[in-house]
Amino acid sequence: MNYIYLALLLSLTEFSPFLLNLIDKGMTIKTTKPPIILLLGRDDWQKDLNLNFILTNYIQKKGIKIAWEDALGGIILKYRLCLGKYFKLSESFDKFLIRCLQLLLALVNWKYARHLFRQFKDNHHKFTISGRCMRVRERIQALSFKYEVYIISRSSGGRVASLIADDLPIKHIICLGYPFQNPENGVEPERYEHLPTMSTPFLIIQGAHDDYGGSEVLEKYSFHQNTKIAVIDTDHGFRMKPEQWQILYDLMDGVLPKIDSKTN
Repeated sequence: MNYIYLALLLSLTEFSPFLLNLIDKGMTIKTTKPPIILLLGRDDWQKDLNLNFILTNYIQKKGIKIAWEDALGGIILKYRLCLGKYFKLSESFDKFLIRCLQLLLALVNWKYARHLFRQFKDNHHKFTISGRCMRVRERIQALSFKYEVYIISRSSGGRVASLIADDLPIKHIICLGYPFQNPENGVEPERYEHLPTMSTPFLIIQGAHDDYGGSEVLEKYSFHQNTKIAVIDTDHGFRMKPEQWQILYDLMDGVLPKIDSKTN
């Protein structure tokens, strides 16, 4: 019997590196999370309807799942595009219909009701940035349990993401038009003073003619070594010719994960 035990021990010793390698690969496969892109818009997100449509099409073609800061984000975008084909809605009526959709969901979902209450409260008390940071932090924490989180942001959405990024499991942030300054408010250091120490990988794609900071941002501000700045020929609204969009896509392709099929 001792000889049998010895033979078993020797065989396990001989094959243990192979077995450990298999176990390690199996564990890697099980723990690998699929990517998701969280879209964080500007404060006045209604100005970005066309841009949001372009971005969602781009992401869907890459086969990456999309998450919205607001749970109704995707539904609202589809609703506005659909109605826009047949009617020209006034801004006030458009906002009224969107609020109705939000309130309907709040009636049946207490978590969304809490989110909406916090949003209204922050807007009323002018705590937009601090309150939004808290809500986005919770959103990212919830997503990170199942996904590798990437962020594509617009203007103030990029500011919010950059303020909380180093405390959260974020793979990469892309910001289209970072708001270094409000042209009506003058110098506001709280918009950019954290950027030199923010170590989360950050790609800022800035319009050369952006009123919130144009081509001069390369020389005017300091950044962490993990932050990359690309200046393209556009403004804060990213109003561009069709051929210019490929430049934007190429920049984002260098950051976002490459997968072969859609993540559902």
